[in-house]
Amino acid sequence: MDLDRARRSLAWRAHTARRRLEALGSHAPLVRTDLRLLSAAGYPLAARITRPAGDAVVPGVVISPAIHHGLAEAETFTSAVTTDEVARLGYAVLSFDPAGRGESWGEEDFGGPEHQDDLRVAILALLAAPRVRGVGVLALSYGIVAAVGALTRYADELPVRWLLDWEGPSDREIATTGGTKLVPAAGHSLDDDDYWSPREPARRVAGLACGYVRLQAWPDHAQPGEVRHAERLVRAAAAGALPWFQINDHPRGTFPPRPTWLAGGPWNANRAILRKLGDLRGR
Repeated sequence: MDLDRARRSLAWRAHTARRRLEALGSHAPLVRTDLRLLSAAGYPLAARITRPAGDAVVPGVVISPAIHHGLAEAETFTSAVTTDEVARLGYAVLSFDPAGRGESWGEEDFGGPEHQDDLRVAILALLAAPRVRGVGVLALSYGIVAAVGALTRYADELPVRWLLDWEGPSDREIATTGGTKLVPAAGHSLDDDDYWSPREPARRVAGLACGYVRLQAWPDHAQPGEVRHAERLVRAAAAGALPWFQINDHPRGTFPPRPTWLAGGPWNANRAILRKLGDLRGR
């Protein structure tokens, strides 16, 4: 196990160094605008829009951040992709601190109803921003919990075009590694349906009113031996009435018995997310 950790640490350092070198060679000017949003509970939320400089009208994307992540992480290489990397694809990118994180008020909700409302507020803010046409959502890892919850609970309010899901958990079993990783549980048992029901994307993904893309590598970034979360989410999407769904680079609307998984590792994840965002830019 220690050897595995050491290998992952070395891989991450090499990946970070490559991304830093790449960023040094990119001179596309970007503009950042700080926002102060207000949640339905009355809490101030810190947010920022990063976009290409100029007057062009561009598509938007809101980042639903990974667990414990927010504004600060989205701008550093601790995130699978950064706001700058996404903005340089030609997007207006809104990143934010969900309640209980960073500079936002409130308490950590682990993707539950409060975080889902926070994401709703963030999407509406980007939809209302000048020179933005159409908005998608990028859910990074555990960010899928708030993303699916928000986009199904508030479907009538949120004309989102697509949801891109990078290796997020499907349900309580995966989120807690079978009850052994208890951070997302916040003291709740796996039998607590009131707590878990709004935090299980596989229960609700069939109700999405937008396209859904799942990116999944082998090995997974958080649970190296696991792909059942991808299978559960895509099967649930296929059983719904979504406009379209896709896993990795398979044709839309198909879920083969043995999907071709993406190559694992942080560099490959970064490239896969940016490549898929490029594909979705005109949609």
